[in-house]
Amino acid sequence: MQINGDLSEQDRRAEARRLRVDPGLSRSQLIKMFGVSNGTLTDWLRGVEPPAWTKRPNAKDDKRAEAVELREAGWSLKDIAEQLDVAKSTAFRWAGHIPLDQDSERAQEKRELAKKRIAGRWGQFREERDRRQNEVWDAAVDEVGRLTERDILLIGAINYWCEGSKSKPWCRSDRLVFINSDPGLVEIHLRFLELGGYSLDELGFRLSIHETADAEAAADWWAERLGVPRDRFRRPTIKKHVPKTRRGNVGDDYHGCLVIDAPKSRSLYWRMEGVVKAVTRQASSGFPEIGGRR
Repeated sequence: MQINGDLSEQDRRAEARRLRVDPGLSRSQLIKMFGVSNGTLTDWLRGVEPPAWTKRPNAKDDKRAEAVELREAGWSLKDIAEQLDVAKSTAFRWAGHIPLDQDSERAQEKRELAKKRIAGRWGQFREERDRRQNEVWDAAVDEVGRLTERDILLIGAINYWCEGSKSKPWCRSDRLVFINSDPGLVEIHLRFLELGGYSLDELGFRLSIHETADAEAAADWWAERLGVPRDRFRRPTIKKHVPKTRRGNVGDDYHGCLVIDAPKSRSLYWRMEGVVKAVTRQASSGFPEIGGRR
């Protein structure tokens, strides 16, 4: 049947849109019925959904749904592509809009597997590296030998100059105040103070530690490590936690920084300054001749 050509363009357009919806005629039927071109019919039907019977099921609809499920379970796009045997670009088109959950069970399993692969790949290399490192350490111990009091004086002065509080021209404070988290460097400083005539019961000790740590336990650890009476420790300085800062020193071996204050230490502070000046002067003046270079 062909629609009467006497109808206006607008009426013919409205009738075509109605027939496309109910009873759901095909495009070829409408073209034959209205005697119009494919382009004209396309313009008439713009915005009209095709009938359900014209929509063919997509063979990959099930895979697309599975891709979404895998992505929500924490699968990477690469793994999804391999699992479903599709291109990575296809996996991205199907599930790339879903953020990867780094805390999912799948993501955690992948990280553990990666760690095991790396450990297996580099295990032998690390063993060899550690063996060579220990050899170098042993040779260094033999080279250093036994330290004299003069050696301790030089090392202690440089140690303080690197890590201790220093007097400034605009803020004079000729007093030894040392702060560090390394027990070895702290012990060197205590030996330096001992050579300067100080005993442990003359020094002040204070802990500087983040509020997320156990200040009391840390103070106990320092007291036992250094052999310092626990009652020599003053009230700790607690550092506020900044959530945006990613700190690495958060494990069981974190004990904060220890501050050691030596009262009435002006003369020893000046002596430390003099030793540092002498060491740096001699070291720098001899540098051009090291290795035969001038």
